[in-house]
Amino acid sequence: MKKVKKIAYRFFDDNEEKHYVLSSLNHKELEALVEKFKAKREKVVAKDFVSYLKRHDEAAEEVILKDFYF
Repeated sequence: MKKVKKIAYRFFDDNEEKHYVLSSLNHKELEALVEKFKAKREKVVAKDFVSYLKRHDEAAEEVILKDFYF
């Protein structure tokens, strides 16, 4: 089984909330998908976009980043 390489992306939705996703799509592919998504909606909400992304990229997942100090 081949391991899928994922890229971490940070984005802000229309509520100005910061979110992170891991995706196997490259930047250009993700940008095209975002444009299609935005064309069908008045407002972009992260929860809806992540669901949409998962339908187009099985490897996609939202992640939570935390600071770690030592």
